[in-house]
Amino acid sequence: MQAKSYRIWGKVVDGSLNPPTDNGVVVTEGERIAWVGEAANLPEKYKLDGYEDIKLPGRTVMPGLIDGHTHISFGESRSEEENALYAPAEFRSLRAIWNAKKVLQAGVTSAFDAATTYCVAQAVRDAIDTGMFEGPRFAVSGKQITNHQGLEDSFPNNMPFPVGQCAVLVKTKDDLVEQVRYQVKDEVDAIKVSGSNDNLLAPDALEASAFTEEEFRIIADETHRLERICAVHARSRGSARDSAKAGFDIIFHASYIDDEGIEHCLKNGCIINPTLTLLTNLVDASQEQAGASGISAFQREIDAATENLGRAHKAGVPILTGSESGWSAVPYGEWHARELEIFVNLLGMSPLEAIHAATLGQTRVLKRFGDQVGKLEAGRLADILVIDGDPTEDITVLQRKSRFDYIFQGGKEVDRTPVPPRKRMWYERQKTFLDGVLHFNEETGEAVLSKEP
Repeated sequence: MQAKSYRIWGKVVDGSLNPPTDNGVVVTEGERIAWVGEAANLPEKYKLDGYEDIKLPGRTVMPGLIDGHTHISFGESRSEEENALYAPAEFRSLRAIWNAKKVLQAGVTSAFDAATTYCVAQAVRDAIDTGMFEGPRFAVSGKQITNHQGLEDSFPNNMPFPVGQCAVLVKTKDDLVEQVRYQVKDEVDAIKVSGSNDNLLAPDALEASAFTEEEFRIIADETHRLERICAVHARSRGSARDSAKAGFDIIFHASYIDDEGIEHCLKNGCIINPTLTLLTNLVDASQEQAGASGISAFQREIDAATENLGRAHKAGVPILTGSESGWSAVPYGEWHARELEIFVNLLGMSPLEAIHAATLGQTRVLKRFGDQVGKLEAGRLADILVIDGDPTEDITVLQRKSRFDYIFQGGKEVDRTPVPPRKRMWYERQKTFLDGVLHFNEETGEAVLSKEP
């Protein structure tokens, strides 16, 4: 579909923190935005024929959403085991490009992929960039760098590190530099580090850091020398503090960050991307559906993040949205805008601040193309949403795809024909006889299913 020229009328929310323009117009020519402003100030040359008008009552015009934490290669995995061990690389790539269109149809016109299995994310990014398939513009990490205390070394020591894991295991300081250089050769946009474990997998995940401050600094310095973005999975207090001190660009999660960590974020210009949607979805699910280490662990982290990240936001640390789409609790195309609601309800953001966190605020982490997206501004790419409703009054409207009249990416209207359900192959899923332990109740003579925490 060719990009046309449009005049799009409505309440204009440009992605910045500036007040919306109630009676505004966005003019596009081809793939780019030509003019944005008050309807009363529309220049004469944009009043001429040759433009298609989109003029519907009660509409908001805003930039396409940017999801700052996705995993396009994960295929909606239900567990670490499923993600690391099941489905061949070739199938994962085809499955990922299938799912990328669903992400785009949710209004996400750009995205950051925060760790991949194999090199699937790079392949998806390049296939979309070269026009072969439809999907968001991606900036991608490679496999995240981990050690034995990092999130992704979650399997017993008596088995080899799985080749399908979304990480690479390092054992020496020299390995750190080698991995950064190796991944840059593979043309990643960012280096991702597994800086802590996860409270789903290890009981000591809230305090300990997987890497020392010196090791974090080695990674950050080499990444920046090679002109890449440096990101870290850091749920624990120590990992958030030490990675911020080392100058990491993006700190994912940071639920247990303390005042010292916040201070280093401010000093070094670090961004926090909490991805609270995953935790919130797990809490919202029933205990039977969640089946991990217990709902209480997720709720404790949400409570800690509410306090700590609310304090970081008030201090001035940029906090950006990310869905963590790719796990089964956050399927592609369905949850990309929930983080905005969470930011408003839990972190004290205004709806306008939350929209900024999902648009212009994200562009710092999209090094290749960030200056081209994220804002309704002349010269930028025409990535635009036209919404039936006002997200500055009701932020949840962005979660309702049926309320999107138009999605434009680079001036082209996105094909919103629903992606039909597909058949799941047997080799994509781990095999479980029963999700729990079946006990015998002597009093009733009945079987009782017990799910261990």
